[in-house]
Amino acid sequence: MKQINYIIVGQGLAGTILAQTLLKQNKSILVIDEPALSNASRIAAGLYNPVVFKRLVKSWMADELIPCMDEFYAGAEKLLNQKFYFKKRIVKPFAEEQERTLWEKKVNEEVGRYLSAIIFDHFQNESIHNPLGVSEILEGGNLNTALFLNCFRNYFSQNDCLLEETFDYNRVSFSENKVVYKDIEADKIIFCEGYKTIDNPYFSWLPFKLTKGEILTVKIPDFKIDDEFVLNKGVFILPLGNNIYKVGATYEWNDLTEKTTEKGKLELEDKLKKVIKLPFEIIDQQAGIRPTVLDRRPLIGIHSENNKLAVFNGMGTKGVMLVPHFANQFADFLINNIPLNKEVDIDRFNKSGVKLERRLS
Repeated sequence: MKQINYIIVGQGLAGTILAQTLLKQNKSILVIDEPALSNASRIAAGLYNPVVFKRLVKSWMADELIPCMDEFYAGAEKLLNQKFYFKKRIVKPFAEEQERTLWEKKVNEEVGRYLSAIIFDHFQNESIHNPLGVSEILEGGNLNTALFLNCFRNYFSQNDCLLEETFDYNRVSFSENKVVYKDIEADKIIFCEGYKTIDNPYFSWLPFKLTKGEILTVKIPDFKIDDEFVLNKGVFILPLGNNIYKVGATYEWNDLTEKTTEKGKLELEDKLKKVIKLPFEIIDQQAGIRPTVLDRRPLIGIHSENNKLAVFNGMGTKGVMLVPHFANQFADFLINNIPLNKEVDIDRFNKSGVKLERRLS
């Protein structure tokens, strides 16, 4: 029987980064993932932004997350000899006078370290509706998530720590000190399944508040926005090169299928028309389910009734920023028994008395 430290179920952003973090700690792992399954990580634009636009406040833990994020992705690029992590200038055209006034106020507050103090009356591109001027978010950017995940998939495969199959919960058994999956014995199984966790017999009780997101890929032949910019005014417009742009995203709480919708397409089209003055061609539409949580904090920790089962999930819309930091923290917890941040530890819900849907013995 093969013996390892950790089985990691799911190779989205959370599973991939946690797997690599544990490998760097010289732990043996096996990532189990079904390649045919769609997931939000692969279709996401991978944008990271230290500011919450709606209220112009600093994103939760931004000061701690950004250095950790920079270090992890730079190291991953070096390891894999690929470029997938980009600093971008996130340009914010003001939609109304109150937005500009609030920006001018917030520049002098704590969040101001991430807000440009310069407001331009017009963006350099005349194809954009910006009568009230624009400014910029500092220290933003994006991760090419599809490339990142594909590169690590190859890396895990080459290092014999990837199993491409649908995880079968019925093949899990427990010994006194180990958990066994088929013919693999491990210290723990860590579930990183994104929204699919709602079907996990051990962790389906966690309080997800899932949101569906749709994005468009469009061609705008005469737009000519530099690749260093991302526009954000109701929707983001992310340049992909060759006059191709990714536009998103919608937020839908009722229809939680991964199917694209006419409603989503029309919403994004309408918002895009309010930003640019040019015609555009839709060349693709995608949908995914974000593993967002009721209290908007990650779900990390050990099952209250069986310490061989763990979860690393619930990163929501801020996954690119959140995962590297909390992967480090979870690795420290697993290896060195250093306590987790109480805001992310699933014990905050275990205390509610929620009962399991399936016995663990």
